[in-house]
Order: sequence, then structure tokens, then C-alpha cells
Amino acid sequence: MIRKTTLAVAGLLFLGTALAAPTKYSFDQSHTVVSFGWNHLGFSNPTAILSDFTGGVAIDESDLTQSVIQLDFRVVDIDPGHGEFFKHLMSADFFDAKQYPTGSFASTSITKTGDDSFKIVGDLTLHGQTHPVTLDATLNKQGKHPFADVYVMGFDASGTLKRSTWGIDKYVPAVSDEITLSITTELHKPAK
Repeated sequence: MIRKTTLAVAGLLFLGTALAAPTKYSFDQSHTVVSFGWNHLGFSNPTAILSDFTGGVAIDESDLTQSVIQLDFRVVDIDPGHGEFFKHLMSADFFDAKQYPTGSFASTSITKTGDDSFKIVGDLTLHGQTHPVTLDATLNKQGKHPFADVYVMGFDASGTLKRSTWGIDKYVPAVSDEITLSITTELHKPAK
């Protein structure tokens, strides 16, 4: 349910590349998936995706730890794949989309943890509250796209959070408090 964090995570992934001075990369939304998962009463492990978002990643080639990620999203763009369940998620039991229609993620620090791995920390605003989240990100590949004249960076990121931290605690613990976040994305460098 806290899929919004996934959006934030997607932005975080871009940090791990070496480019020239701050350059804003755009998301290839056809190859970006932000998904959230939880346990439902011990019977199943459903997921939902964040289907749309705005913002960007400014990557600093000289010092990747100075890169900046900013993501904004609408709560109604969280898609659990079923209309009636969507209505329930948007209700006051969970996201309360009428009162809290938007969310955001802003990076606060980026740390290199390996050759192609990073730890991204940022503030996730959701349900009217702002709290830190930590994501582990991996740079999968970077280079010129084989079918298009564009430079691409591809990342995966993951993390876990507790939805109750943001005041979304209906049915805990029967419906898990812990939410897993999984992001895969391709970022495109603007043409010169």
C-alpha cells in the first residue's frame, strides 16, 4: 500500500552513474516498474504498482553523492489491479486519497556501497506525514541504447518500510505492516 515509496526509490536508482556535471535524466516509463508487496492474512502476497509519477534525477558526474532525486506522484495512480480493491485502498482505511491526494520522495543522501551499488536515503511524504526511507540500489548497465540514439542507465532498487509509520495501520498485523518495495527503471539522458 505504500507503493508511493517505490516511486521515490525509482528516482534513487539513478544516482549510481558517472556523467557530466548535473544532468537531468528522464524516466522511460515504459521500462520503469515500481511495485509494492504485502502479506494478506497469511494467505497471499499481493502487489500493486505505481503507474505514473513526475520529477527527475540530477546526476553529478564529479561527485555522485551530490546527485539529487525528486519524485512526485498522485495516490490515485497506485494500481492494485482490481477496481473494488482500488476503491478500498483509496478510502480512509488506507491512503485516504481525498484528504491526502499526493505523495513525494526527495533524496537526502547517497552513499556508494560497492562498484555498482548504492544506498539511497530520502524523505517519503505520504498520508500527510514525512519520514525517511532507505533503498539499496544497483546500476545494472549504462551505455548507448542499441535501438535508439540515446544514452541509458538502468537500475534496480529495493527496500522495506512499515506502513504504520505513516499512519496507515488498518488491519495490522493481520495484513502486514511491512511493505516491500521493488523498482526497476531505465533513465534516458537528454539529447544535446
